[in-house]
Amino acid sequence: MENQSFDARNKRNLEKLRLFAENSPTEIVQIFDIIPLGICITDAEGNFVNVNQVYCDFYGYSREELIGKSFLLVVPKEHRAEMQHLHDQFMGLQYEMQGKWKVTDREGKLHQILSNAAYLPATDTSGPCKMTFIVEAEKTEKVLYELEWAVQLLEKKISAQEVAQQLSNHDLRNNLASILQIVEILLNKDPTDEQKMWLSHLKRRSDDTLDMIKATSDYAQMEQGGYEPQKTSFSLIHMIRQELANLRDTITRKQVQISLQYQEKSLEPEQEVKVSADKFYIERMFHNLLLNALEASPEQQEVSIAIEHNGFFRITIHNGGVIPSEMRSNFFDKFSTSGKEAGTGLGTYIAKLIVEMHSGTIAYRSNKVDGTDVIIHLPSSILLPENDTETSDS
Repeated sequence: MENQSFDARNKRNLEKLRLFAENSPTEIVQIFDIIPLGICITDAEGNFVNVNQVYCDFYGYSREELIGKSFLLVVPKEHRAEMQHLHDQFMGLQYEMQGKWKVTDREGKLHQILSNAAYLPATDTSGPCKMTFIVEAEKTEKVLYELEWAVQLLEKKISAQEVAQQLSNHDLRNNLASILQIVEILLNKDPTDEQKMWLSHLKRRSDDTLDMIKATSDYAQMEQGGYEPQKTSFSLIHMIRQELANLRDTITRKQVQISLQYQEKSLEPEQEVKVSADKFYIERMFHNLLLNALEASPEQQEVSIAIEHNGFFRITIHNGGVIPSEMRSNFFDKFSTSGKEAGTGLGTYIAKLIVEMHSGTIAYRSNKVDGTDVIIHLPSSILLPENDTETSDS
């Protein structure tokens, strides 16, 4: 088999396609279907996970006939051992693979193709994969021209989406700023206690929404592992108490009791625990997880937050409820929710992003007898020495 690399221009386009696929998993089928190349994704064992229509048409199989089958189905018998070895080598070394190969279609007819493969790292829902682009050797020039056009179309689409989001976020920020100004004016007009309660509630919601708009692009970077935490020194206990205060309406409605412990003892009123972390996102993490715990807790029970430091730094948030069985396999996945009319399914997913951004881990245990614990492990280095003299945000 003669190895032959695609030209530099095509190589750049294939790299863009790999990034589109890696960063837009929910749109991968639509991306595949406008690309003039045959594309397949195979798992670590070499079984088809996804294929586009061009790939199916070239080999004469339907998508249903290929998914779950070995890629060796389209390899001549005399080359299967060699190709399996190359596939395993590729998955182990994770290098780019290019070449000119002989393949066979459904009718047994031989074809010569040019191929280029790229490694797709594991995600929360799937293991590492290999994405392969193929083109019939004699049609290379025509397909490369069509590929250039398709990549430009994708870039324009993504650019348009980003501009639209920026404009939308700008308008939302302006509208929320106007609402906050009105709230401030009304709060200074001697409102009744009930009016003050609702105005304060509206102010908190508006502030939270502004925070979410600010965080949108950061979450996208976290998903790609490109966000660097903006670390400052602050009191973790003060933050938790503040988040509980922000959630007092839910606490009152559910009539739950709150327990806050450090090193298995109840915290003293003035006791503090100082940490160095990204304060803005640690606040978001606690807000999401505490709200989840409060909403899941049976009424008139206890929700506890236990902090431990003994060669590790662990935070356990407990409630007496139980995670529904249908959610247990995807509890931290994006859009995973159950039984919440207004739930987005993003709370635990965002919390996981924030924990992992701080080089930590998050897990849960849940059963009908013991209730539910969400357990966060963070590097012990996050805890500052008691004699730390850095400026605190508390």
